[in-house]
Amino acid sequence: MKDVTVGVDGSETALAAVEWAADDAARRGAWLRIVHVVDRSPYELAASPELDAALSEVACRIMSGAEKTARARRPGLPTRLENIEGRPADVLRGLADESAGLVLGSRGMGRTAGSILGSVSMQVAGHSTGPVIIVPDRPRRRVGEIVVGLDDTADCHRPISYAFEKADLHGAEIRALHAWSLPTHSYAPAIDYDLNTVRAGQRAVATSRLARFRTRYPALPVSDDLRSAHPVEALVEASREADLVVVGAHGRGRADSIVMGSVSRRVLRHARCPIAVVRPCGRH
Repeated sequence: MKDVTVGVDGSETALAAVEWAADDAARRGAWLRIVHVVDRSPYELAASPELDAALSEVACRIMSGAEKTARARRPGLPTRLENIEGRPADVLRGLADESAGLVLGSRGMGRTAGSILGSVSMQVAGHSTGPVIIVPDRPRRRVGEIVVGLDDTADCHRPISYAFEKADLHGAEIRALHAWSLPTHSYAPAIDYDLNTVRAGQRAVATSRLARFRTRYPALPVSDDLRSAHPVEALVEASREADLVVVGAHGRGRADSIVMGSVSRRVLRHARCPIAVVRPCGRH
């Protein structure tokens, strides 16, 4: 069974990520792997034994705090600690690809502490083949609902599969959110839409996406939430009450704006609960 991996840099949201990851590992019966990335690139021109000692002291302090948090959250959980040298985004992408999930806080402390979070979390979520979970705050009161964002462009079902797996592990309900809006920009053709026809088409898309998972998890409560709204607004609103929101990451290139997709990026910036970003297919 794959580990659940969490990246830490000493920030408050990194400790929130440790708590979330510890819960997930415990439910899976998996090991918790706590990783601190030591980024020496800012200090390449000033390498010295004193710098090595200072970086080691910082790493030790960060790992000690993370381990203490994990032990308090889930006593007895099998845990391994690792300091890994390299560029944070590159290291974390590799860890995401080999883990059951890579968990990161939404904000970091800056380069002096490793800088593995904040903007780096966006890069990792956009480029990794494995699930990446971004945690904004300490776990709150559980509500028993996992939201998965549906669309009609995904070329396979990994985000939905991940959401159903998590709901099954957590004893939660699935809320399948499919938000759509008609074209409103200046150059959109002037077309009279039959809204009933549009709604029927969107419902058919949602039904098709969910069919195999309803069959696979027959006892799992699933509610359909179809609405005419901008997907970002609908997902951010849903994040105010959900335990987790699962979104796909679509794209074809290496630039963040292409790989991540505008909806996923904007949801990550404004969400109020943990967000799992799952690439639709296991390829870059």
